[in-house]
Amino acid sequence: MPLNNTLRGQKFATKTITFTGAANLGAVGAVPLFTTTGEINVIKMVPFCTTLLTEAAPTATLALGVTGSTSLFVAATTATAIDANEFWVDTAPDANGIAIPAALKDIAITDNIIGTVAAQAVDSGVIRIDVIWEPLSSDGNLVAA
Repeated sequence: MPLNNTLRGQKFATKTITFTGAANLGAVGAVPLFTTTGEINVIKMVPFCTTLLTEAAPTATLALGVTGSTSLFVAATTATAIDANEFWVDTAPDANGIAIPAALKDIAITDNIIGTVAAQAVDSGVIRIDVIWEPLSSDGNLVAA
């Protein structure tokens, strides 16, 4: 299926982030994931780790949220706890299958979706984030950053 397709009025966007420890790619601070315009409803968001995360020094954490509410979707999680082939939907990532938690579905937002790295850099690893969403305002849009 092509990306950013319309699915019965819903839309799909995906972002794969490869952490390197550089600015916007795992250095302490924000990691831009999706740019939001207007108002949208996140119908479902599923973060999945394809390559385990490592840290530049002990205590690196990663949270998933929006500008102004950095842990709206997933609270700060120890980076090394996010391993390959796991769904990162809470602070204890899960292999195999999961029920998508309430914090990752039916959330109305107006701000950009970001990851937030704290304490130390996340210097390697890959996470793919898939979002099914719908516009709420006439200018509502979501695209990978």
